[in-house]
Amino acid sequence: MKRLILIVLLAGYSMFNAQCSMALAQENDEVGIWSELGIEKAITKNWDVGLDLEYRAQNRSRLSTGISTGYKLNKYLKFGIGYNYLHTFRPDKYKEKSEYKDKSEGDSDNYTIGYNQTTGYNRTFAYSYPRHRFSVDAIGSIKFWGWLKVSLRERYQLTFCRARTATTYKYREKYRYRENYEKKVDFDDDWNEITWYDMNKTETTEITETMETEVKPSSTDQVLRSRLKLEFDKKRNPFSPFISAELHNSVKPGDKMLLQKIRTAAGLSYKFRKHHEVTFAYLLTFDIHDIEEDVVVSVHNRMHAINFGYNYSF
Repeated sequence: MKRLILIVLLAGYSMFNAQCSMALAQENDEVGIWSELGIEKAITKNWDVGLDLEYRAQNRSRLSTGISTGYKLNKYLKFGIGYNYLHTFRPDKYKEKSEYKDKSEGDSDNYTIGYNQTTGYNRTFAYSYPRHRFSVDAIGSIKFWGWLKVSLRERYQLTFCRARTATTYKYREKYRYRENYEKKVDFDDDWNEITWYDMNKTETTEITETMETEVKPSSTDQVLRSRLKLEFDKKRNPFSPFISAELHNSVKPGDKMLLQKIRTAAGLSYKFRKHHEVTFAYLLTFDIHDIEEDVVVSVHNRMHAINFGYNYSF
């Protein structure tokens, strides 16, 4: 019982620190809510299959559904394979340019303003896209003192996104800034001083409207996800506090195990009525590197997420 209280306190402390981090979130931080729903069926004592549905409410929102199966070789090792269909909205990768821009900064005689906009179905198709994800994983676990479960999961995942097109409407206004001066003689002044009045005038010279179609090529990502998890797991105890840390390394040819992100989690699972389990967790993801058009880019983004999950097993 003392050990359980200690783990609960550690999990609570981790989540308190997480809340402080969210309160002090900086410009490059993002906050979201992730929700999961799962169903798991035991075919035999060691073999099970499952369905899952997930929605991530955040700037890069995502809806996914998947099917998976796992086989427990022995009490220490389990293997699994799975497929997920993902539909993601990524405004960070496909930005809509709606702000005014000065095309000739420093040149006061000519400037252009305008915007790019993709609307209707094209906008949805351009800034969100479906992906197909296949995964294979192996989970090794061991128990210490009859209550502490330590597990290491190695997961290889391949994500494929097909080629797609998007049509963009571009509007531009080209202006020319012209200076005209008019002189006025003050006859009341003995010196007949000449004063120049600035008659500035701005006029539109050209308006253009075009529709441009852009082809976004297909892409394939290959990632190795390594997760270490510590969990309180004692028989006949429905509460299971846990903490975990996971590394995402790109294993595409040429990436040389590029570290893309680190994800940490602290939470609590509760099992009730034998078949039901609910999970509440806080996740903090650090984005380290990204790949833009085959170029490695360093990023410094953090994702704070509150995760709610429910799983039914039978």
